Parts: sequence; structure tokens; C-alpha cells
Amino acid sequence: MRLCGTIWNSSPTSRMTTVKSRALADTLTGIARTRTIRLVLLALGVGGLAVALWDVSTGGFYFNVLGIRVSSWEAHKPFRIGMLAMIAAFWLNDRTAAPDQTSWSLRHRWAPWIAAGIAVASVAIAIRFGIYAAGGADGYGYVSQASLWAQGRLVVRDPLAEVEAVLGPAVAPLGYRRARTPGTIVPTYPPGLPLAMALALKIAGRSAVYYVVPMLGGIAVWLTYVLGTRVDGPITGLIAAVLFAFSPLFIFHTLEPMSDVPVTTWWLLAWVLAISPAKLAPVATGLAVSAAVLTRPNLVPLAIVLVAVVGANRPRLPRLALFAAGSIPGCLIVGAINAHLYGSPLESGYGPLRGFYGWDRWPENLRRYGGWLIELNSPGLLLAFLAPLVTRVRFALAMLAFFLLLLGCYLFYLVYDTWPFLRFLLPAFPLLFVLASAVAVCGLERLPLALRSAAVFLLCFLLPIWYVVKADSMTVFDIQRSEHRYPAVGEAIGRTLPANAIVLSQIQSGSVRLYGERMTARWDFIEPARFDETIDALRRSGYEPYLLVEDWELPLFRKLFGGASQYVDLDWPPTLEYRDISQVGIYRLADRARHRAGAPIATSQITYTR
Repeated sequence: MRLCGTIWNSSPTSRMTTVKSRALADTLTGIARTRTIRLVLLALGVGGLAVALWDVSTGGFYFNVLGIRVSSWEAHKPFRIGMLAMIAAFWLNDRTAAPDQTSWSLRHRWAPWIAAGIAVASVAIAIRFGIYAAGGADGYGYVSQASLWAQGRLVVRDPLAEVEAVLGPAVAPLGYRRARTPGTIVPTYPPGLPLAMALALKIAGRSAVYYVVPMLGGIAVWLTYVLGTRVDGPITGLIAAVLFAFSPLFIFHTLEPMSDVPVTTWWLLAWVLAISPAKLAPVATGLAVSAAVLTRPNLVPLAIVLVAVVGANRPRLPRLALFAAGSIPGCLIVGAINAHLYGSPLESGYGPLRGFYGWDRWPENLRRYGGWLIELNSPGLLLAFLAPLVTRVRFALAMLAFFLLLLGCYLFYLVYDTWPFLRFLLPAFPLLFVLASAVAVCGLERLPLALRSAAVFLLCFLLPIWYVVKADSMTVFDIQRSEHRYPAVGEAIGRTLPANAIVLSQIQSGSVRLYGERMTARWDFIEPARFDETIDALRRSGYEPYLLVEDWELPLFRKLFGGASQYVDLDWPPTLEYRDISQVGIYRLADRARHRAGAPIATSQITYTR
């Protein structure tokens, strides 16, 4: 029996079974190894992206393990490692998985988590590199107005009321203008962002005002994903969110306490709600439009496109009535504030509109905005205009109409020389990225199933890297250091200059009041022929005049007062001097005569400290 059993076990059928068993075992071993490699790559990817986020948020880290130094300071390196590992992990999974188990088939599960991570990364970048200073026109205007809203007042007593007859409109710093009531000044900016900042101030203190824009920026990234998902699919939403989050223009404006990112968030929220068939979605859409109008009133014509989107779902008339109920209050509030502060519901804080618009400006504005749009986002953004032809995106034509109408709002506006003013078109950026991403997804769907997710990650890796390099070349990440001059100079003025000092300034006319607690007047609002006469009048009123000029302001100052003032050449040493990315000089005007008489003038240096 043993011999027979041996002979039977040695039969061809038995040997074939053994071979199959070994082949199955080898296959299972290979699958296990592939799964292990995939998990390792996935862990490496998640770890690399987490380290990159940590580096951005905190500036990096280092520690010692068994005498070995472990450190990471440059976020792009772990980001690159993490993304390449993720690409490899998805490719390994999809080349062996069943069609219904590929990552592409399960994209609705992982795409929202990645989009949420990108939104958090956007907030981290904004907080890490953001500006925590109220300087210039926008920063000081919005932050100081937030304090007024928190105090429940908008009309401010003019501290220079006694010399208002001498200074005229120069008594009001940037972001403010003289009020209708003599001896008072009022803010010029719309109330939307200051109201949000005032709420943050009430909840978490004065420093919280600087976190409003970063937080709204993160919400905008997430809403871009939601919009892309609802009109096309999760991959479209993911790609659009990634590209929007790393767009140089968007990054730049998440760093500043300005209204461009907030108004973008409100319009984007309105879009997400407008395409919803829910019964109460129209009134919520209208409320989002109200917030957008409060933030930037001149964009109220964009609501026309939302009317068409809301009315696309039935029942049409009830939905439009609800939309009107939500959107009209924002317009009424803006009108009421304008009437209270400026005397008419149709007059803004900027003054009469006729000086801001001209029919002959559209060719130059079209050339500049079009050039900046491509230069900052690559020609790939032009794919958005193919979306109505090659994709299934809902409301693609309405999205393009929104962009064109927004462009029309600024075609006849003032002509600007530098790319940051493309910010006027920022509210349409998420829509353009959604449309361009939808066209890209149409191309990705033609790839083999095993390559699609890897291709998505490759796209979400290469373009953001290009965007970040582009942003760095435009010194976007240096703005924190550049804007530090406002508190540094203001605080030095407060320590050094006498209490009766009045600083004639332009760009720092607000920040010197805030950080230095010294009076300021706008030198660019003083009539050239009366400049020296005004200085003498201020001295007779008990003030000690100083002049603050930044390096980029010098040509304007000399052009404005050349031949009209003895002070125009600034041919004596400054009292205070700040030298970093920007250079600032603070000159005591009385020192000119002392210098010409041979008296030494000491200059104190203001240094940069983070």
C-alpha cells in the first residue's frame, strides 16, 4: 500500500497539482510583497506631506537620534518625496487591483480627504508667511476700521481738527477721508471684511484680525473642491482645489489683510449653494451674495449670473424670491452706510466714480489682465474656455459668463502696472480652475485605468511645484519681512520723536498713528506751492514737522515738489533710517537749516527683528 501510495503521489496529475500550488503560493507571496511595498510607499507619502506641512507651519525641525541629527527645513523636499511616493503607491495598487477596486474607482473615498489636507496646508502657508502688520492703505484701513466696528462707531474725531484749515484733505491718513461733519474723519473701505475682523477681535483679541483672511482662504480651497465635485466629479474638484491653493496670486493675497480672498470666498459659497436643489439653498445663496456685496459693492452685477443659476431649478419663481430675500439686504446695508458716511447711498468712500473709469482704458487693461492671467497660471488655464464644448460640466457657460462679467467690471477701470492687481479677477479663479480641470479629466479618462490616479497625482505635483517656484521668483514669500517696516518704523518713531511731532507721510500715514502714536498728515495731499508755508503754519501751531519718505516714494516726492520747496532735495541726514528690503528715511525738517550751518546730525538706525 505504501508503494502504491508512493506511485500514486508521483503521478503526472499530482505533480501538476504541486506545481499549481507552488505557483499560487508564489503569486500570493508576490501580492503580499506588492501590498507591503504599496503600504510602505503610502506611509512614506503621507509622512512626507505631513513633514512638508510641518515645515511650512513652524519653519522646520531637528532632533538627535543615537547621535544622528535628523532635520527638515525646506518644505519642498519632503513634499517632493511624499508626492512621488504617493504616485508610486497608487500605480502599484491599480496595476494589480480588480477594475472596481482601483483607486480611480474609489476616488470618491480618498479625494475629499486630500482636498481637506490641501485646504489645511493653504491655511498653514498663510499663517507661516502672512503679514501681521496694519500698514499701507488696505492693511491699516481694514484693521483700524475693524476696531471702530468693535467699538460701535465709524465717525472719528479728527485729532488735527485745529489745523484742518491749513492741511485740508491731508489730515486724513490712508484708508480715511474727511467726514461731512467738520472736525471728523470716516473710513473709506467697504464694511464686509472689517465686520468679519471685528467679530474675530471680539472673540479672540486684537491679533485674531490677521487670521481672518487665512481661514477664509482655506474655506475657499475646500469650496473649490466641493464646486468641482458637484458640477463634474471628485477628481475635477481635487485638481481644481490643488491648483487654486498653490496659485501664486491666491497665495500672495492669503498673506495680506485685504478683501480679495474674503470676497472670493463669499462668491464661491454663493456658487456652491446656487447649484443645490435644496429648498432653502436660494436664500442661503442670497445671504452669501450679501456678504460679497458688503465686502466689494462694485461687484453687485455678478449677482445676475447667480440669478440664472438659481432659476435653473424648479420651482423657479419661489426660488428667485428666496434668493432676492437673501441678497437685497446686503445692498440695502451698503446703501445705508454710504448715506450715513458720505451723504448718498450711491457714493462710496473712494469718491465720485467718474474719476475711476474711462472708455479708452479697455485695450490696455485687457492686454495686461490677459497677460498676467497666463503668466501666473500657465497657458493651461485657457483649457477652461473649451469646457462647454468637451465636458459634461453643469453651468459651464454660466461660469464663463461670471468670469467675463467680472472682467468687464475692471476693463474700464484704472490701469495698473504690476501683477498683484490681477487680484480684481480672483473671484473667478476657482471657476476657471474647475473648468480647466474638467477638460484635463476628460483627457485622463482616455488613459488605461491603472495609470489614471498616478497621472492625477503627477499633475497635482508638477503644477504646484511650478507655481511655488514662480511665487518665490516674484518674492511672494518675502512680503512678511517687507511689511515688517510698518510696525518697526512706527514703534521707533514712538520711542524717538517728541510728543508734538507731526509726520508728513504717504504710505505710512496710518501705521505711524497706530504703532507710533504720533500725528500724521499726507504730504501728497498738500499743494506744492503751499508746502513750505504749511510747514511754517504747523510750527506756529506747536507741531514739530518731520517727513517720512520710502525709497520708492522719492521720485514722486521730488516730482511733486520740485522747484516749489526748499526741502525737496532732502540734502541732510535723516533722524531715523530703516534699511532692509525697503528703505525708509524720517527727516526732521528743522535739521536742514542746522545741517547747512555745519551742525552735526545724528542718524539712528532701525533694525529688522522678526
